[in-house]
Amino acid sequence: MKLSYHSVVLFVKDIKKSKSFYNDVMSIETEMDMGENVILRNGITLWQVSKNHIIPQTVGLNKMKEKGYAFELCFETEDIKEIRSIVDVNHIPLVHDILEEPWGQFTLRVYDPDQNIVEIGETLKCFLTRMKSNGLSNEQMSTKTGMKTEDIARTIG
Repeated sequence: MKLSYHSVVLFVKDIKKSKSFYNDVMSIETEMDMGENVILRNGITLWQVSKNHIIPQTVGLNKMKEKGYAFELCFETEDIKEIRSIVDVNHIPLVHDILEEPWGQFTLRVYDPDQNIVEIGETLKCFLTRMKSNGLSNEQMSTKTGMKTEDIARTIG
């Protein structure tokens, strides 16, 4: 038997609101729209689950709502300040504003319409290039990021 990865499924309360968030704000295209089940192009499926479905019947609707913080979706960008502007314009609630992670990457986290945590961070190349332009050597970046110097060199040239 061979298994292949398909997607992460987010159980959502309002499929229209969630689809708009991921299509319009996060710029992720829809691959297939089946009404209450929307498959996005990057491996995320949005699913408005009926209360009569086996999952809420077994797990319970309240537990499904309570457990929304057990994971986060991660996205990368070359321009985190532009993303922050989009967050402002769309009045998206922040988990936290832009901050520098201990390994040097700038990230911000927001809540999607169902209170799932969405991380948006700089691409690896972007934050390594920024650190290099700030005068850090490959060895210093290796210490900060935990990456091997050869991987840093390969990533930023």
